[in-house]
Order: sequence, then C-alpha cells, then structure tokens
Amino acid sequence: MKKQIQRETSNMFWAILGVACYAAAYRWFLVPVDLYSGGFTGVSQLVKLLLEEGLGLHVPESIDLTGIILWCINLPLFLLGYKSIGKKFLYRTIVAVCIQSLLLTFIPAPKEPLLSDLLLNCIVGGVLSGVGVGITLRAGGSGGGTDIVGMYCAKNYPEFGVGKLSVIMNICIYSIAAMRYDVEVAAYSMVFSIVAGIMVDRVHEQNIKVSVFVVTKDKTLGEKINRAVVRGVTSWKAWGEYSHSEEVVHMVVINKYELHILKKLIRQEDPHAFVQVISPDTILGNFEKRLEVQ
Repeated sequence: MKKQIQRETSNMFWAILGVACYAAAYRWFLVPVDLYSGGFTGVSQLVKLLLEEGLGLHVPESIDLTGIILWCINLPLFLLGYKSIGKKFLYRTIVAVCIQSLLLTFIPAPKEPLLSDLLLNCIVGGVLSGVGVGITLRAGGSGGGTDIVGMYCAKNYPEFGVGKLSVIMNICIYSIAAMRYDVEVAAYSMVFSIVAGIMVDRVHEQNIKVSVFVVTKDKTLGEKINRAVVRGVTSWKAWGEYSHSEEVVHMVVINKYELHILKKLIRQEDPHAFVQVISPDTILGNFEKRLEVQ
C-alpha cells in the first residue's frame, strides 16, 4: 500500500509538472507574440477571439479566457477518457486539466517576447510545450483535449491516427489565423506546433515500438519474458557457429517503456544473452496499445 501511494504521488507530481511546462510555454512564448497553439488550445483561442471581438466580451488583462474555455471543452472528454483508458487515467487527467486551466488563465504573460528572434521563440516554446505534454503522458495522465482523443483513437481505432485529426484541426486554426492576421502568424504558429509534436514523441516512450531479439541458451527465458511484459513471445531453435552449440532465439515486440523491464529481467536471468533491439517502421497484427502507467 505504501509503495502504491508513493508511486501515485510520483506520477501525480510529474503529471502536474508536465502541464505546468505546457502552460508556461503558452503564456511565455505564444501570448506575447500573438501566435496560436494547435489542437484544442488553439480552438479555445479562436473561441476567445469570437467572444471578445464578436460579442464584445472584455475581461481584465491579467485573466486569459483561453484556460477557462479549454476546461469547458474538456468536460465531455473526461467521460471518453474514462471509457477508453481507465479510472487512474481519468483521475490524473482531471487534476492535471484543472491545474493546467488555472495556470493558462493566471500565469503572468510578459508584455514583450522573451526572445527577440521570433523563430527561436517558437522553437524554444515548442520544445518546452512538447516536453511538458510528453512528461504528463508518461505519468499516466494528460492535459486533456487532443491527448484524450488521441489515446482513445490509438486504442480503439489504430488505423485512424490522431495525426489526421490534429492536421484537420490545425489547418482550420491556422487558416483562420492567416485570415485574421497574416500568413506569417500562421506559419510561425505551425513551427511551434511541429516542434512540440516532435518533442512529445521523443519524451512519451510508450508511442515508440521496438522489436527485441534475445539469443540465449535458456529455453525458459521466453516464458519469463511473456510473464514480465505480458506480450506474445516467439521462440525458435538456432545454432551458434562461433560457440558450436545450440541456442534459442526469443523475439518480442514491446514499447520503449517496457524495454527497461525487459533489460532488467535479462540481466537477472542470463547476463550473457545476446540482445538486439530494432525500431521497426511498421507493426501489423495484434499489438495492444498500453497507454496508462500503473
């Protein structure tokens, strides 16, 4: 019980740290230069623009309506997250989204850009934003919005990449930004989102699949791998030309988050095993998407 509490506390800490990085990237790097984020945050910015310019709604400069609007958009998505991922994911996501919305609303935004070079401003802000989202996902939570929809699609509709949804949303957001301001605003906003997306994939290792080949004399190692990572393992007999002895090859496909577990197991069971890790371009067949940290 004590270890579970410590693990949950650790996951919650990292999830909150992640959304804090995301909110800081938005308030410190996007807002001062009037650029647009992608996904549901960008949608929230457009809704804010409509409320302020279309309906004449005005709020104090210290309050950013984007955070409040984003929180409202996430309310129906909480149910989707519960049905597709689980209770722990929902709990962490609700806490993370509430804190993220508060930070997006109240973090002070500098009146002048932190960096004079606009492109550098987008790159640094995109890195901070992507790292934040990736940290939150690794902790088994999310900042809501596209994260929830993406996880739902990845688990239930693997052929429908969330990238398609993101592209459609971002095209709409940046098209409106280009019409409202100019093409340069849309272009720099796209740079921010592209850099952020790249960083998410680098940090969130559960998105990255690897094939592992283990050459060993231990015939039972395949079964132990199966129990440790709960993945299908294919084993076959082999002949070692150097050692002139029979070997066994165990092959398993896992995500990079599970690779740490597999390495630890192999070190314990057969430290002399030969291990090859390959990052395949395509995985077809029944590969379960696991998106929640326990």
